[in-house]
Amino acid sequence: MFINGQVTQGMDINHREVLLDRDAKTGMVYEIDLQAYTGIIYDEFRLLATAEEVDPEIAGLYYDMQVPLWSLARMDKESRTAQRISYELNQTVQQLDLRNPYSESFYRSVANARTYIKKAIYEDMGGYDDVIATCIGHTHIDVAWWWTVAQTREKVCRSFATVLKLMEEYPDYKFMSSQPQLYAFLKERYSEMYEKIKERVKERRWEPEGGMWVEADCNLTSGESLVRQFLHGKRFFKEEFGVENEELWLPDIFGYSAALPQIMKKSGIKYFMTTKLAWNQFNKFPNDTFLWEGIDGTKIFTHLITTLGIGQSTDDFFTTYNGMLHPDALMGGWTRY
Repeated sequence: MFINGQVTQGMDINHREVLLDRDAKTGMVYEIDLQAYTGIIYDEFRLLATAEEVDPEIAGLYYDMQVPLWSLARMDKESRTAQRISYELNQTVQQLDLRNPYSESFYRSVANARTYIKKAIYEDMGGYDDVIATCIGHTHIDVAWWWTVAQTREKVCRSFATVLKLMEEYPDYKFMSSQPQLYAFLKERYSEMYEKIKERVKERRWEPEGGMWVEADCNLTSGESLVRQFLHGKRFFKEEFGVENEELWLPDIFGYSAALPQIMKKSGIKYFMTTKLAWNQFNKFPNDTFLWEGIDGTKIFTHLITTLGIGQSTDDFFTTYNGMLHPDALMGGWTRY
């Protein structure tokens, strides 16, 4: 979506809303352009648009209640915690006066409900220090898969524009993304957006990380090719953003050369992250966090993401790099770990 000629945000089935203005005035005119692509999933593509005015207090109350409600799915319904959450949610609803929506008494009741749930759940029940979940935004973009490289050039623009928009709306939001090839595409296509990313990197809100030029195949390629992936990848991020990559980020690779630990260490890589071993149909890989020892004895600190899909049973050993920011996924990931 372009608003008044400016790249604003990517839109798809997961990104259906765009904040046009925090303080729109009567008579203001917005010129909206869409660059549309039907994709590969659906045979037809219908565009339906509406303009909405959002009240941040009402929306805030919705999420204040929705998040603990979502968390109940992974809990023992008879546990004290689950029963208390259910009770406090019910008490929160009781604060609402829905007899005359958008009246003064209605807005006052919304404020009362937010005050109640803040103390009852987020303060009195918060502060569980046994598990700390540290999360960062990420978009996994295949440089070439079911689409053409030309589409990848546009896809990176859509995805990175969405991230920049989120950073404007949510100052605490942080993001990481790998693959210098994507940044090179963006620099060539939308140089003004590329400069915005540079500013976010300086602010330590955007992490260009990942080690390689692309998230490379590690079964078919030679040792020389793998070395060059690190050489060009690390050099690009150092020259363009002033950062030194120390992590190999490969969430979606279908195999790993036993020479990689040695190549990583000699390339200045300290950590390795993946998840695809959990996609094995028959065997559960036994480790989550461990030292991977290569054929020459080199060891690299390695982590396999343990995130479950929302509602997925812990008996199913498939794990996903999609990592939806949802209580069910966080709790399932910890249980698996």
